[in-house]
Amino acid sequence: YFRTEFRRSTPGRTGHSFFFVAVYLFNLSVLLAGKIYVSVRQANGDYQCKSITARFREDIWREAIVVSDQGYEVRVLAYSYFNGVYVQDGNMHNERPVYVERRKFDGTEFDKTSPNPEDPYFRMKTPARIQYCNSIGAWVFM
Repeated sequence: YFRTEFRRSTPGRTGHSFFFVAVYLFNLSVLLAGKIYVSVRQANGDYQCKSITARFREDIWREAIVVSDQGYEVRVLAYSYFNGVYVQDGNMHNERPVYVERRKFDGTEFDKTSPNPEDPYFRMKTPARIQYCNSIGAWVFM
């Protein structure tokens, strides 16, 4: 058998233990300060994606129920129509950013003015939005 004896520290040698406690507290305070700094910046949205590029397959949803100005409509939706770049517009929903679709050919915002306001058949293109929905716990298209 092997036998080992450990010496107890004497009461007069507390200088080393004070040094180790001070180093430990310094490390703890630096790590906590760093965590607080990152958490505050994250809550302010500094680390969020500024844009998202969506690429979907060529799937088709034949009987999609769509909410529109006229109420609920059953439409055919092609997922590939939603391909493109979505950019943060500065709005927040459920404490998360809202991403708005950009034009596919040049990446600019959609024109929100009608060339002829009296034309009853002119339908303004409303850009798609991606936002977080708390009730289902997922990101959704709007």
